[in-house]
Amino acid sequence: MQDIEWLTYLLEGTDARPDLPAPRVGDTVEFRITHGGREIEAWRPGGARLGRLPPAETALLSDLLTEDPAWRQGRITALVPRPRQGGARIHVRIGAH
Repeated sequence: MQDIEWLTYLLEGTDARPDLPAPRVGDTVEFRITHGGREIEAWRPGGARLGRLPPAETALLSDLLTEDPAWRQGRITALVPRPRQGGARIHVRIGAH
């Protein structure tokens, strides 16, 4: 697959760790399949977990991540503030280029 992208967001975004800078738009994200393919988690290259993809996206994208390593990398496209919950919802772009 060439030039296909998927825009989505992360569930249960984690709070920034004091030893790492806060996530920013443009930061690289690594996607990992976990729990026997039932979840896809987003991680920072330094090893901090950012959250997981919604179930519908996991169902659609798990085969792509398994088959094509290009789909295991993405970028943060937006940080949307969540005043009631605190922090921000992280929007990400996944795709093969």
